[in-house]
Amino acid sequence: MDGFGYDIFYIMKSNSIRITFVTVIFTALTATGEPFEAVNEQIGLKGLPDLYAAFGDYNNDGWVDLYNGGRLWRNDRGTYTFIRGHGLINEPGIWADYDNDGRLDLYKWMSNKLYRNVNGEKFIDVSDKLPPAPMASSKGACWGDFNGDGFVDIYVGGWEEPGYQPDAIYLNTGNGEFRLHWKEAKNHRPARGVTAADIDGDGDLDVYVSNYRLEQNLLWINDGKAMFEEVAFERDAGGIYGDVGACGHTIGSAIGDLDNDGLFDIFIGNFSHPAAYQDRPQFLRNMGPDHGFKFKDMSSTAKLHWQESYASPALGDYDNDGDLDLYITTVYGGDRGVLYRNDGNWKFTNVTKEMGIDTEISEQAAWADFDNDGDLDLCTNGTMYRNPGFPDHHWLKVRIFGGGNVNRAGIGTSVRIDLPNTILVRQVEGATGGGNQNDLTLHFGLGRHDQDVTLNVHWPDGTKQKVTAVVDQRIDVRYESP
Repeated sequence: MDGFGYDIFYIMKSNSIRITFVTVIFTALTATGEPFEAVNEQIGLKGLPDLYAAFGDYNNDGWVDLYNGGRLWRNDRGTYTFIRGHGLINEPGIWADYDNDGRLDLYKWMSNKLYRNVNGEKFIDVSDKLPPAPMASSKGACWGDFNGDGFVDIYVGGWEEPGYQPDAIYLNTGNGEFRLHWKEAKNHRPARGVTAADIDGDGDLDVYVSNYRLEQNLLWINDGKAMFEEVAFERDAGGIYGDVGACGHTIGSAIGDLDNDGLFDIFIGNFSHPAAYQDRPQFLRNMGPDHGFKFKDMSSTAKLHWQESYASPALGDYDNDGDLDLYITTVYGGDRGVLYRNDGNWKFTNVTKEMGIDTEISEQAAWADFDNDGDLDLCTNGTMYRNPGFPDHHWLKVRIFGGGNVNRAGIGTSVRIDLPNTILVRQVEGATGGGNQNDLTLHFGLGRHDQDVTLNVHWPDGTKQKVTAVVDQRIDVRYESP
């Protein structure tokens, strides 16, 4: 049996199957576990550059591959092979299936290049299918089906040199080409990281842009047709809920449900000099529909210790206890990347030393289960850190396959698991942090819950689907047309 066990695929039709749960009290588990192990040489990643990391299974063999700043590494059942002659030039990129042929393609924001995956064997340059870039330079982008037509689009952040450059959106026409849908007409800011999630629970992808140079970050709320309203500076009448337009040198931010209430929260990884007026990193809680999906600053509760050069964050449940943990890099000598364990209720503990993570200058941070053993491993600082796992904690991996009016990679699809006393929700992402990408396969830590679970799948076209799953497996979920 392979590392992830047998694939399971069940569909629950309305009330035709009744699921009975054994009541299990789901509480925060705080065991530290064995430390991570740096395994580059053991698994074939000798010479791995400390550059942006993007995980994706480009050859569809069930083992997640790694694109690392221009180098492609194929995962051969837990060890990596450096692939030469793949046709990709030496720049970072992010994965999605733009033509819905079942193969992950690659977009590179620095040069505005698009590469089509041919049978998982090579990549061909199809950049002539893109519009000319309206910005002179870019440091980040994100995939997402912003207009709901079943094809992924691209939000591209504008950088600087000369001056601040505009952001832009390329819409996928569905015939293999993209057109320029929108570009910022004024108030340009130097964007770094771009990430997207359904912030307001209406089924479409909203976009969060991390800006540098003490410029305000941006939260764009989508109307479902790729028309966006910028709301980062709004507050309610009483000013109770903090706005999300942080004023820092933000290199990257990450979106995920940090308090298990079914809503997507935001962590802003602000690089900040000692001056008091520069915003520190922020943990922002999504207050939900009763408060207009505004955010409350929980940073004082979370207590992330200050370092000047925080850079690219990535969220993942490394200890399989059900809570999303935080890893964030730093980019100044003397500062160190940190791993913060989420203990629930907006309490976080620095476990960097205990977990054996030792990094300094890096903008590389992404999570994936490269060895298919059920726990998340970390790629950062030119190193693959293998997670030894938590034997008492159960897990589930969910690989999403779109169809119909949903892009094949399932980007924007969310999966929710309701457990006693908690809600777990994950969404397939088109990028995270500052130019990185976690594995598109969704990962759920389940703590000591060892019974079957029901997956509530929300597809980007509004379709809802129920799937039952046995824990400690990987399950493939394919779109079922209504």
